[in-house]
Amino acid sequence: MSPEPAAAPLTVPDLLRHRARVQPDGVAFVVDGATELTYEDWEKRSNALAHRLLAGGAGRGERIGLYFGGMEWIEYAVAYFAVLKSGATAVHLNADQPAAELDRRISVAAVSRLVHAPDRTVPAGWAGPALSTDALDGADRTPPPVAIAPEDLADVVFTSGTTGPAKAYTIPHGNAVFGRRPDAMDAFGSASYLVTTLQLATGSSASALNIATISKVVTVFAPPDDIDRGGQLIEKYRAGMVAITPWIANQMVLARLHETYDLSSVGMFACGSAPLPPARARQLLEMVPGARITSACSQSEASPALCVNVFDPEHPMSVGRPTPITELRVVDEEGADLPTGRVGEIWLRHPAPKRLYLGLPEVNERITADGWYRTGDLGHLDAEGRVHFFDRRADAVPTAGGPVSTPAVEAALYEHPAVREAAAFGIPAGAAVQQVAAAVVLDPAQDGTGLEEHLAARLDPGRRPVRVVTLDALPRNAQNKVLKRELRERFG
Repeated sequence: MSPEPAAAPLTVPDLLRHRARVQPDGVAFVVDGATELTYEDWEKRSNALAHRLLAGGAGRGERIGLYFGGMEWIEYAVAYFAVLKSGATAVHLNADQPAAELDRRISVAAVSRLVHAPDRTVPAGWAGPALSTDALDGADRTPPPVAIAPEDLADVVFTSGTTGPAKAYTIPHGNAVFGRRPDAMDAFGSASYLVTTLQLATGSSASALNIATISKVVTVFAPPDDIDRGGQLIEKYRAGMVAITPWIANQMVLARLHETYDLSSVGMFACGSAPLPPARARQLLEMVPGARITSACSQSEASPALCVNVFDPEHPMSVGRPTPITELRVVDEEGADLPTGRVGEIWLRHPAPKRLYLGLPEVNERITADGWYRTGDLGHLDAEGRVHFFDRRADAVPTAGGPVSTPAVEAALYEHPAVREAAAFGIPAGAAVQQVAAAVVLDPAQDGTGLEEHLAARLDPGRRPVRVVTLDALPRNAQNKVLKRELRERFG
């Protein structure tokens, strides 16, 4: 007997093609509780748009910008898979970002054409070809006959840019689908609906679309800047899961959202983007008894290597343990492994095709040489194998007594009832050393006095802020991550 022929390597469009075949009428996602997209519509509309792209000269290896913003999720989803089906690479460009940053990203990624929603005009100064997602009349809705290989690039996405200008990195098809099976459909378990406030056209939004093809869960996209609308949608759909960031969790707690909306259906809060302050984690769980908070901690560029965690008040700064495919090291400045309990840089490695940076050949050479991603995150391992996050290397404060973890200082600040937001950072204190400072946003309805005594009871003198400034709002990027570099520049 001759052996069974080997299965063709999986690529991202295969995930949607399979789901549309086995569940054509299934709803992939709902946008703001109104418009829906089924898997069959998603498949056929993206096929049609891919044929339009091919007819216009697009093809394998080209970088096509996905120019979407607001709540244009359906158009974005159709365009994303259309670009991939044409053999091209999707460059995720949020249309709501400042024009200068948008221009920079278009240049960095060498975008040659754009796809946009029907009611959106192309950016000022754009002279290249552009195609609207409604240009589908008469288009062929069968899968385009384009060969795609696992090593072909599916995406170019940008980092969040909290420590400097956002960097572009590439995602091969083989990386995006690593460990996924079209027939599994078990991502996120048995929950019926997941409510998320993700921002459009980011690395996270691309992952959300891919996961939607292998999950039984219907994703409900809520407006990122309307916490009340998020509460309404959780109640309306009896959502079993809510995807949050520390910013969203903070808004839910401060709004006491459970007093206005029924959140009792929620069994899991899936937290990403940054560690959640322990005080906010506890308060969130008090609001929804029986729920748990899970997190997947990594660096986007190092995916699928990551640590997974369920929040445990006994280990509040833990980000969990590495997944089975993840290799993790904690190393010193020379790259030597450190023993349990010693803080060093976290390195990650995985067996999937690698994500690489655009325009950073020296970094890519290290990654391709040994496979290790130098994350820039500091942390330590404990005796049970848990990873404890210390800080970003760029944010840790180099005091005379040693580095200070800004998340640990912030954790103490968030324990004060008047503190709505907090960020710790370093300010100069002499040659090559700094002192800890902090910026807070206070609740005007709460008594903000006694903050110094509060910190003295929780932090030793070397970690205690020498200066605490009160602001109306903390500086944040488009993903609502705090820009500590701006605080250092302003108050240093």
